[in-house]
Amino acid sequence: MRSIATLRRLRRPFEAGLWSPAKEGGELASLRSTSVNLALCLASGVLLALAYPRAGIWPLAWVALVPWLAVVFTASWPAALAGSWLAGFAFLAAHMYWIAIFGYLPWALVALLEGLAFVLTALVARIAAPRSGWRVLAAGLAWVTWEFARGQGRFGVPWGQVGHSQAPFTALAQLAAFGGVPAISFVVVLTNGAIAHAIVARREPRRAYLPLVCAAALALAAAALGMAHAREANRPTAPDARVPVRVAVAQASVKTWLTVEALNMPLTADQQRDELAAYSRLTRRAAARGARVVIWPESAVPGSLSDGPGREALTSLARDLDLWLVAGGPAYRFDTGDPPGVFEYNSVEAISPAGQTVGNYDKVHLVPFGEYVPWRERLPLLRYYRVRDTDVSPGSEFRLLRANGLSLGPMICFESVFPYIARREARLGADALLVVTNDAWFLRTAAAAQHLQIDRFRAIEEGLPIARAASTGISAFIDPLGRVTQSLGLMKRGVLIAEIRPRRADTLYRRIGPAFSLVCVAASALWLLGAVLTRLLRRRAARVIQADRPAIK
Repeated sequence: MRSIATLRRLRRPFEAGLWSPAKEGGELASLRSTSVNLALCLASGVLLALAYPRAGIWPLAWVALVPWLAVVFTASWPAALAGSWLAGFAFLAAHMYWIAIFGYLPWALVALLEGLAFVLTALVARIAAPRSGWRVLAAGLAWVTWEFARGQGRFGVPWGQVGHSQAPFTALAQLAAFGGVPAISFVVVLTNGAIAHAIVARREPRRAYLPLVCAAALALAAAALGMAHAREANRPTAPDARVPVRVAVAQASVKTWLTVEALNMPLTADQQRDELAAYSRLTRRAAARGARVVIWPESAVPGSLSDGPGREALTSLARDLDLWLVAGGPAYRFDTGDPPGVFEYNSVEAISPAGQTVGNYDKVHLVPFGEYVPWRERLPLLRYYRVRDTDVSPGSEFRLLRANGLSLGPMICFESVFPYIARREARLGADALLVVTNDAWFLRTAAAAQHLQIDRFRAIEEGLPIARAASTGISAFIDPLGRVTQSLGLMKRGVLIAEIRPRRADTLYRRIGPAFSLVCVAASALWLLGAVLTRLLRRRAARVIQADRPAIK
């Protein structure tokens, strides 16, 4: 009863017209109302950003969107759309502030684009169900639609999804094993919408709380399902004939000298020697502790994986220590295609104790403007930014790396934020997922912690452990439930060692993929189309009735 009384008190300002356009009071009252609306939307964006690392106050995500949705449900069309765009901009500008390392223009453009997520949700909620509690469901469906859309294609950026904030909430995070991260986003956004509806609803107070009750029941059911999934995953199974493999990840943190000005500068000879020496020492330390597979991060091998000092160091280490090495670095290969020539790949190779390369993977999903520059000749402004002079070539296919009996599904840096890559490698038969990354690009910002948090969901979605090797951090081992079992902090040097048991786990998400997201996309589109057609038909019918009425003389 006390919570209901609180919601009623929160609703009074809306009923008094404080946060909606004033019908009376002139321009001053209208300006005051608009200012309050924009301030509420701005607050939503900032609060949502605080739910992620570095602040990491994840419970905020359950209420952060309430002020913005309250404005969407009550304000005029211009105020709702302008406020939505402001909320989206504030969220991503604060959450991905580290993009400004590469220039303020890219940072601003990405943040402005994110405003579309909030605008789309506002449009669907207001058009599909402008007054009833169904607008809560419409908002949840629209949000998932945008999160799915912005992760597609070569320019997709599925970073900062609402569901990512819930990684510390282990029970709810397991929902990713069924519907992926969007399923978690749906539950959280639905709850925000239900709270906002309960606050602003003016008519039929009893029904104002029905969406909130339904959203709370759904959240509890999702958490219960996650707990049941976790118990099932932890249940002892029949012993596997294959023995666990002792795996180490090395983090040398030799690039602490990296500055914004040196982002695309080649390493000097001294820097190359220092890097190889640091990783060699860490590899010997791991071998002394019984590691059979040692993983170096992305770009750890300076020069080339194919030849030179880096290649010689890898070969001699594998032979001397009688272990398997998995290392990332650039690879240069001649291609007879059109045009023929030597092309650079961002690659990771597996090297046997005999010093031979037994497998390699070339990064398929490259970073636009980071590893290749689209429309280089048509964008003269790019010369003012730190872009590459030449493009990295994409790999031709996703493939597994095999080391000491383990089948590893490799993902290089940015690839791990795309769930389709981990799913494809899991379906190829990976025993574990492998993330090698060079997050030194982001200096000491929160990007590395955010990246690790996203990777935790790849483990949950596929039911597989993850070995994560990062050049300057955060290296980690992640269990199949997305829990970080070991980690090495940012700019630290050391090795982590864990036993990885080959497993053939399965999840619903691995079988059906983004089916939940596609259902939300279809439902949003059909609902919106139906609402628009219904309004058009009603207006046409009203005009016909008006025309048929006899004129009053």
